[in-house]
Amino acid sequence: MQQDDPWSLDATSQPVRTEPKVEPQVPTSLEEALLALDQKSAPVFAVLDGAQFDNLPQELLLGDFVSRPLYLDRGENNPEQIITAPHMVWLDERPEKVAGRAPKDTIPALMALIAGRPAAVFWQCPDGAVALYRHLRRINLVYLPRAALAEADRLATANDFEPALLRHADANVVAQFMPSACLQDVARMFGPASAIVAAADHVWSCSHAYLMAPRPERLPRAIDGIWRISPETMEAIEHYREGCLRRKAVEDFSGKSVDVGTSKERRRQVLAAFDRALFYGLEEMKDIWDLISLDLKYGQVFEKRPEFAEALYELMNRNQAPASRIHYARLACENVKVW
Repeated sequence: MQQDDPWSLDATSQPVRTEPKVEPQVPTSLEEALLALDQKSAPVFAVLDGAQFDNLPQELLLGDFVSRPLYLDRGENNPEQIITAPHMVWLDERPEKVAGRAPKDTIPALMALIAGRPAAVFWQCPDGAVALYRHLRRINLVYLPRAALAEADRLATANDFEPALLRHADANVVAQFMPSACLQDVARMFGPASAIVAAADHVWSCSHAYLMAPRPERLPRAIDGIWRISPETMEAIEHYREGCLRRKAVEDFSGKSVDVGTSKERRRQVLAAFDRALFYGLEEMKDIWDLISLDLKYGQVFEKRPEFAEALYELMNRNQAPASRIHYARLACENVKVW
C-alpha cells in the first residue's frame, strides 16, 4: 500500500509517494530454506541416512530420485550394508536425466520421504556433484581419539586414534558437531561445500526448525589425508551434548510430579539425578530419563537407602551394558515395598 509523507514534496510541490519497505521473509521450515537457496550458482544435494529407513535404496527407486550410494559394494554382497548406506541425492535432476525434475519438485518429494526424521543433511557445493561425492566418500571413515587420550597430558600420536564411521547424513550428529568443532575440523567437514543445512531433533537444535551453516570466512586449508578429529572437538561435543540434555531434562520433567515441591526444588532434583546418571555411566537420553523418573518416584538419591540396595548394585554393575543396568535397577525398585 502506498503512503504519503507530508514532510516530503516533489518538484510540483506535491507530496512524494513512497513505497513501503518490504522486509525479506525468513524461511520458517527446512523446505522453505532449501527452496530459498540459489541453486543456479551452487547446486544443492541431499545426503540421506540409510540407517533411518527400512530400505532406502528401494524407496529412492520408487520415488524416481537420482541418487548414488556413498558406500561401494566391493563384492562383499552384504545386504545390510547396501540397505543402510547413506545415499547422495540430486535436488536438480535435469543435468542427469531427460525429463528430470527441478528442485521445486524434488524438495517437497524428499520432505515427504524424510517425514520429519533427522535423516538427511543438505550440502550446497559450487564445484558440483563429482567434487562433493568424492569429499563425502573421503569422510565416510574418520579417526576418533581413544578415551584415554583426554586424560593424558601429552601430544596425540597416530596410535591414539581408532577408526569410526562418520554419520554425516544424520542431522543430529551434524547439529552436535558444527557448533563444537575446532576450525580445522570444520574445514574438513565442509570440504568443497559452501553451506550445510539440516533439521535435527529439537533437543540438539535448541528448538530451531532447521540449522543453516554457511561456510565460515577465513577457514584454514583442510589438511589432506586421514581425518583425525581432534580431542578438543570431541570434548566440546560432549559438553554441547550434555548441555542440550540438561535443558531437555528440566523441560521434560518440569511438571511430572506433584510431590516434589516447588519448581526450583524440582529443577534441583532433576539436575542432581541427571548428574548421578552420568556418574553411573548412563549416556543415552532414554537411560538418563529412566533414572530421573525413578528419583522423582522414589525420592532423592533413592538408591542409597537400604531398601534399594539391589538397585544400587545394578547401577554400579559395570559388567552390564548401561541400558541393562538401568533396566534391572528399575525392576529392583518395583520389587521394593514402599510403606
